[in-house]
Amino acid sequence: MKTHPVISRCLVFCLLLAWSSGLTGAGSAYSREPGGFSTWVWNPWLLRSSSGDLLRFAAANDIDTLYLQIDPDMNPADYASFIRRASAQQVRVYALDGAPRWALERHLPKAFIDWLSTYQSGASAEERFAGIHVDVEPYLLPEWTSGQEALLRSWKDSIAALLSGADRLGLNVEADIPFWFDEHAMPGEPGTLSAWLIGRFDGVTIMAYRDSAERIADAARNELAEAAKLGKPVRIAVETNPSSETPKVTFYEEGSSFMNAQLEEVRTLLGKSPAFAGFAVHDYEGWKKLREKTAAAASRRSSSLTAGGTAAAASKAVRPAARKSAAAGK
Repeated sequence: MKTHPVISRCLVFCLLLAWSSGLTGAGSAYSREPGGFSTWVWNPWLLRSSSGDLLRFAAANDIDTLYLQIDPDMNPADYASFIRRASAQQVRVYALDGAPRWALERHLPKAFIDWLSTYQSGASAEERFAGIHVDVEPYLLPEWTSGQEALLRSWKDSIAALLSGADRLGLNVEADIPFWFDEHAMPGEPGTLSAWLIGRFDGVTIMAYRDSAERIADAARNELAEAAKLGKPVRIAVETNPSSETPKVTFYEEGSSFMNAQLEEVRTLLGKSPAFAGFAVHDYEGWKKLREKTAAAASRRSSSLTAGGTAAAASKAVRPAARKSAAAGK
């Protein structure tokens, strides 16, 4: 008789252990998505004019996640219609927003959460956003140099409010962070700023904006190691738009074929990390233009080779006749 409580306690413990292992396994599976491209869609008004183009682009480029900018002026029905079509295509859509002032003005993320709460409550299951993706970049503010500690403390409070709102909605929250945040710290917190942020968010995208596999891997390696320790997924992001800083931060000059080859090298270098969750390409419009530019250049090369081959063949056909004519003149 005395064994029954023991058996019951053991059974409960085993069930809890299996349940928690299942959660851990799910997190690990998510972090190891083998292909997993994502991209930012900053202009949501494209949904009205070219949503089909966007979904075809996603299908052609192994895109499983779209970060779609929220514009309160848009009709929510436009978002609902697009997300429903994307869901049918097995593409997740995350609500995208953020700006440097979010670090100082808490009413900005609050307004975003309020809009999203209203939208989600009125949408069907296949029309709801799958998560939240934020791009804040407080280092673009003058306060980053004039009052960095106060700015970071304010950002910390803003993040807490955002995460609280997302928790009420039952949504994961991911964030973009630059690769050099491992050189800074959150005031009052141990470790690096990057590790603190990775620990708070459900996933991060490292803006490892470089144009070669070695430099991308070097830029992302520290944050990837921090994320692996914390059990969080990381996407590695690259740039396709022209840069006013230096050509080394973007693939704009090299083209999409070169970029794809470099990303495969990065996958070889970093893909064994348990935190690696694929790549993010910034952004949809820039990536699309880059592919079009690369295709146009390839077409020109092909036409040039074809024209050269035709001219050479014509030249060969003329030469025997010319030789006969010369022989006849002798």
